Amino acid sequence: MAKIIIERKSEWNNKARDFEIYLDGEKVGSIRDGNTLEIEVEPGRHQLIAKIDWCRSNVLEIELNENTSKVIALSGFKYGAIIMPVLLGIILAYLISKYAFNVELNFLLILTSIGFLYPLYFITFGKNNYLVINESS
Repeated sequence: MAKIIIERKSEWNNKARDFEIYLDGEKVGSIRDGNTLEIEVEPGRHQLIAKIDWCRSNVLEIELNENTSKVIALSGFKYGAIIMPVLLGIILAYLISKYAFNVELNFLLILTSIGFLYPLYFITFGKNNYLVINESS
């Protein structure tokens, strides 16, 4: 038998939810934040997908030989774990400048509004790339 080892990166923005793992179109398990999932499979070519709610990952094609294993890295979309803290920091900077120093920095509100479009893309039009799955080196 061959083995697929999936390592899920720990991220605060997806911490409360499990990712469902599908191999060749069938659910084979789920993986919690920061955990590892091992799946024994028949040697050959397989398709691996991870899902969370209505969003999913790209399709990963894997070729496995007898008695081999592949390590797969699984995480949320690029910059997903840092975008919200950065945007909240910008809002905090705006509020401090406005109420503590009486300085209007309205461009910070515009910058924040534009920044919210990035995660909004991944939960709407980019829902098939919300999760990132690829082979570890």
